[in-house]
Amino acid sequence: MRKSLASLRLAEFVPSFHDAGREVFAFDGLKRVFFALHVSVILYVGLGWLMPSRVGLYIYLLVLPLIVMQWILNGGSSILSNLENVLRVGRWSDPNNRFEGALFQSFLRPLGVRASQGQITTVLCSLMLIFWLAAMCRMILIVVPPPA
Repeated sequence: MRKSLASLRLAEFVPSFHDAGREVFAFDGLKRVFFALHVSVILYVGLGWLMPSRVGLYIYLLVLPLIVMQWILNGGSSILSNLENVLRVGRWSDPNNRFEGALFQSFLRPLGVRASQGQITTVLCSLMLIFWLAAMCRMILIVVPPPA
């Protein structure tokens, strides 16, 4: 049975132990859905400040601090991870899920970057502050034409 190229690439980033000593994730349907949702949120956070509309930027300026607060108050884990836990095991936090809150560590580890959760949180919160300030400046600079 041949695996598709996409599933092979996806398997490179997902943790579960492989016999060769490499960490590889096993993705089932639910994990794929939540992985796609995580990627969507990451893209929204990283690129949302580029929106051309004032309303879109205003919503981004309101949502971004909420994302930061939930992440900090949730100990470096996202609500999406917690919802996946609820669907899988019926609990908000699963002590047996050693990858909860470790999405960025899972991507950085194969690249040889050994960052702690605190370091990742500091860098990402700093980036999100920069994105928030960029969105604020863009929103201020968008001039709405006067009604005709």
